Amino acid sequence: MFCKADVYYSLSISHGNVILVRSNPSDPLQHWIKDEKFSTRVRDEEGFPSFALINKATGQALKHSIGANHPVQLTQYNPNVLDESILWTEKDLGDGYHAIRMVNNIRLNVDAFHGDKHHGGVRDGTVVGLWGWNKGENQRWRIVHHCKSYHD
Repeated sequence: MFCKADVYYSLSISHGNVILVRSNPSDPLQHWIKDEKFSTRVRDEEGFPSFALINKATGQALKHSIGANHPVQLTQYNPNVLDESILWTEKDLGDGYHAIRMVNNIRLNVDAFHGDKHHGGVRDGTVVGLWGWNKGENQRWRIVHHCKSYHD
C-alpha cells in the first residue's frame, strides 16, 4: 500500500508505529491483508463496504487514531470480533487511487503526515495518521498485491 505523493514508499510498521518506508517487496512488514469479512454487514454512510487492513508479519490491524491530526494505531486482530475501530472504506478518486476513510467518520482520511510537496514530501519514517480531506497526493492510496512491485 502506497500513496500518490511517492509511490516508492510503502505502508509499514516500525517500533509499534505505522509509517512509510522505502518500498521493499521482500519486507513482510510492508505486506498488508485486506480482510473484507464484514463488508456486507458494515458500510459507511455513502454505502461503501468496509474492510480491515492486517499486517501480515505482526497480525496487527490498522486502527483508527484518537481523532483528527493523530497517528493511526495498531491492535491485535481477531477475525471473530466485529470491531468498527479497525474498519475502513475506500472511495475511488478516478485516478487509480482511493481515499481510505474511517467507516464511521468518512471525513477523516488516512494521510501521510506532511507528505505533500509543500512540506517536503514523503520520506523514510513519514508518520501515517488521520486528517480531513484536502485532496492531497498524500491522501490518495493504492493497495496492490504484495508480489507486485508496482510504480507509475
